[in-house]
Amino acid sequence: MKCLLSLVALATALSSVQASHAAAAHAFLEKRATDTVTVHLDQCRGRPQHYGSGMLYGAQGTNSPPQSYLEKLGINYISAGGAQSPTSGWGSSKAHYDARFLTVVDDWKRMQALNGSFVIKTSDLWGADATQGPNFPFPGDGGNWASYDAFVQQIISDIKQHRMDVSLMTQIELWNEPDLGKVFWGRSQDQYLEMYARGSRAFRKAFGPKSDHHLPLVGPSSASPNPNNDWFKKWLSFVRANKDVQPDIYNWHLEGGGTNDPVSSSQTMRDLIRQYGLDLGLGFQTNEYGTREQQRPGYAAWHHARYEKVKFHGMRGNWAGGPALRDNLAGLLIKNPDGSYAETGEAHVWAIYGGLQGSPCVTEEGHALDSYGIASPAKRTASALVGNTGFTGTANVVLKGISALAKGATHLQAEVQVIPYNHGAPVAAPVRVANQPVSVEQDTASVQINWTNADDAYLVTITAA
Repeated sequence: MKCLLSLVALATALSSVQASHAAAAHAFLEKRATDTVTVHLDQCRGRPQHYGSGMLYGAQGTNSPPQSYLEKLGINYISAGGAQSPTSGWGSSKAHYDARFLTVVDDWKRMQALNGSFVIKTSDLWGADATQGPNFPFPGDGGNWASYDAFVQQIISDIKQHRMDVSLMTQIELWNEPDLGKVFWGRSQDQYLEMYARGSRAFRKAFGPKSDHHLPLVGPSSASPNPNNDWFKKWLSFVRANKDVQPDIYNWHLEGGGTNDPVSSSQTMRDLIRQYGLDLGLGFQTNEYGTREQQRPGYAAWHHARYEKVKFHGMRGNWAGGPALRDNLAGLLIKNPDGSYAETGEAHVWAIYGGLQGSPCVTEEGHALDSYGIASPAKRTASALVGNTGFTGTANVVLKGISALAKGATHLQAEVQVIPYNHGAPVAAPVRVANQPVSVEQDTASVQINWTNADDAYLVTITAA
């Protein structure tokens, strides 16, 4: 869920129990003396896909922030729909919708320039962005669907007019977090399901998989997709009975308690889909991940490593409100009083993750640590970007299969850099904390890190002479 300023109290209440469990797990992990991650250099394939490099909103216009930051940080997915704009969407007037759609066009063009993908948030174009008043209309009120049907056709027309109908790279989200109380969907689930079906069928008729311009439908964008969520089970039952409205991409959010791990969450989702006799379509997507407290270098690198394991795209949650929602790259940047920008420690993690060259490697996680490993045999070098969910102590970064990188090597040069959290303040650059030779024994090398602050991340780079 995107945490708008009006939702702080609600989010606090919903997460209090989850936070206590997360704190207990954090304390347990901190008591460990050591933790280990392993990178298999003999199991490196393909090209980097950067599955964890998407975000919710974070940019506006053509230069806020400058496009160079999106390129440097490797942003490859954005989900947006004009939320918290000065105008309030279709639910208020066609003119308000038009203004919001123009912001979508700007955001879409910025992603196209980076060969990235874009998710259109139709509920924000309607105006249901948690700032709507108590008398705000929703699709289908009073059994009248004329306004919603016209809304969908207008989106279809505008997508075509602005030539945004780029197959697979432009995607459509039917509604944002309809299961989160009355925050984004202020009506019954039955009314939502009717809206979901009408929208799905109309969009699929215009941009279905058999058309020249296939724009995948993503849904249901649930805030809490789990086997105990009655809302989610009812949605699955509805889709099973109406398979023509099954989403192309199953989409949910990971912003609850615990680590918000896409690995365990996707397994749960996969089991549920199969239980209800549905197929997986084009796969999965989480277009919001990470709580505000997890937006620091250690967790950022950990989440990136986890998305590399599941191999589907995730988008960073955005916990800002008002104009800041559509600026600062969802908190990766700090906007200075003069309008310039400074980079956080997290921004450096994103830049490193997006900039490492070579082939991604199979990795094994530890108890609280995980890593994104990548190797370039042609350059006889490999790196591990190591993330952390709450550990302090001695971290072992084990690199196996050295011969695939540098056959016959008996020693390697190991550089270790820390990417500091710095309490969320600007960070000029990663800091080198070690640069020394390590021995190779039984085709394996090991680098130790004295991890004193769990909020920091580390980059380990080995090079053969």
